[in-house]
Amino acid sequence: MKKPLTIADLFALGAVSDPQLSPDGQWVAYVVTEADLKFNSYNSDIYIVPAENDESYKLTSFPKRNDAPRWSPDGRYIAFISGRGEGDQLYLIRAFGGEAEALNQVKGGVSAFAWAPDGGTIAYLSPDLPTPEEEERKKTEGDFQVVDREHPFQHLHLLDLQTRKSRRLTRGRFHVTGCCWAPAGSQLAFSHQPTPSANDMYGGGLSLVAVAGGRPRPMPGGQAAFSSLAWSPDGLWIASLRSEGWLEDVRLQLIAPAENTLRQLKPSAGDLTLGGSLAWSPDSRALYLPLGHGTSMPLCRMRLSGRADLLAQGPEVCGPLSVAGGRLAFLRQDGSTPPEVFTTSLTAFAPKKLTDHNPQLKKHWLARKELVRWKSPDGTPVQGLLIKPAVPTGESGAPAGLCVHGGPAGVYTNTFNGVSGDRYPHQVFAGLGYAVLLPNPRGSIHYGSAFRRANVRDWAGGSGGHPRGGGLPGGPGHCRRTKAGHSGVELWGVHDRLGHHPDQPLQSGLSFGAGVSNLMSMYGQSDIPGFMEQYWQATPWEDIGTFMAHSPIAQAAKIKTPTLIQHGDRDLRVPLPQAQELYQALKPRGAGGVYRVPGKGHGLSEPRLVRAVMEHNLEWFERWVKGKKTRGVRR
Repeated sequence: MKKPLTIADLFALGAVSDPQLSPDGQWVAYVVTEADLKFNSYNSDIYIVPAENDESYKLTSFPKRNDAPRWSPDGRYIAFISGRGEGDQLYLIRAFGGEAEALNQVKGGVSAFAWAPDGGTIAYLSPDLPTPEEEERKKTEGDFQVVDREHPFQHLHLLDLQTRKSRRLTRGRFHVTGCCWAPAGSQLAFSHQPTPSANDMYGGGLSLVAVAGGRPRPMPGGQAAFSSLAWSPDGLWIASLRSEGWLEDVRLQLIAPAENTLRQLKPSAGDLTLGGSLAWSPDSRALYLPLGHGTSMPLCRMRLSGRADLLAQGPEVCGPLSVAGGRLAFLRQDGSTPPEVFTTSLTAFAPKKLTDHNPQLKKHWLARKELVRWKSPDGTPVQGLLIKPAVPTGESGAPAGLCVHGGPAGVYTNTFNGVSGDRYPHQVFAGLGYAVLLPNPRGSIHYGSAFRRANVRDWAGGSGGHPRGGGLPGGPGHCRRTKAGHSGVELWGVHDRLGHHPDQPLQSGLSFGAGVSNLMSMYGQSDIPGFMEQYWQATPWEDIGTFMAHSPIAQAAKIKTPTLIQHGDRDLRVPLPQAQELYQALKPRGAGGVYRVPGKGHGLSEPRLVRAVMEHNLEWFERWVKGKKTRGVRR
């Protein structure tokens, strides 16, 4: 007899990530991450599976971080990042068993690395340490930082594997974010931005630096955010993903370093996502990458001619991926199936599943994410995902919830929601008899430039949710009976579809997670004011009326829906005062409860906090939607 999924069941799952093919294409290294509630951490370990069968084995076993596996060019070793030392450090292990050894101990730790083609050197990124002057000032004057003038820059270093000695390769007032080796091993391409600040990410660039040292050479392309650097096997091209701003398309950029020329490719079949993975074909004639296509993410082979071939066109979400030895390895998942490792030959796309890390899910009722389509009042086509109750609900129908993504250029895709920081456990809600609608209203990515720009200067007409839960028209107070956003979704229409009569009284509640309540003050509080300027095309003092009209706090007098406010007290993106302002507005009418997450930023990184926030959300809606008595949320 199958049973509904609980929060405890979610925390018993392993999350598969980062598949990496061996150079000969015969093996796949990957990572499995599990929650450790006892020590309040996420522990990850590296596994290996043959590309021709499904018998995997665990390569590392240590109760901390062990991830980012990368094969040595000869396939004999795997380097990885581990938290077993002082901070995150580089370790090395034989690919088929043995003890892991520390390669070096870097003060400040290592954030990323890449093998040299000859296997004798590893390039890695590490933050600068405080200068002697800064250390002395801290002793005499206390710990402070001059805003926008003092930054912990990150730079490139080279580690000689024979001598185990490191030397610094780049220096200066810029922040290195990624790198890749030239096939000949004499140069490195690296991405950088002016400072580590998120507000400066679109002011970055690409440069080349000789392994022997010297001044880096800027590459063409201008200022933008760059990620996923990959040098072609024939040495003629450097590929990267590129975007010029918060509202701009992500493009696939090719640079010919010898000629110092630039080409840009953008697939017409869907959207690219900054931070996705890129892998060259062995003949350097095409790139493989995941492609955002509405609620799905198929794999794409992008030819240098500009032609994009979709390798899979189902409802699944694929990626990240790697290519080696004539094979392609990638992750695939859907709304009721966690990600697992698949592999296929490059000559004939026939994916084979290699792993099954969560067989216990066969014992549970799991809800699918069903693609739904509708038109907004002006005829604009809109999509979303509907999660129906995982168990039969009978003739009385099901209570429906609306969960709107943030960003605002986020998107709901057909993924399995685990415990990596999600506040709203959709499968658990479905197991309790709820239906959940996940709309992708105007402003969402994966639907083209025009759709993504459709909420410029109009957030209150667009979506809400985390982190813009108050972005529904007029704020949470309109959630009792209203159209849910500019997309034209009607809550009553959802209930009709699920058997709920529109005239039947319906209780309601709202959860406001890390949300923006006052656009005026948000501009001055957030670490990304440039983001606000791009979306609103003005500063608050230039257009006070528009900023206030679209702020949920302006409708505070109408808010009667019981509202749970959740917020990290060290959130730099959407600072805590945004929650405090809304709470003070709701407090006199008893409409709001606040749950402050101490010591946390915009996301959640500790399992106990994730579990607590999930439980509080479930309790809140069980109380205010179903009228059940619960232990209550601390206020």
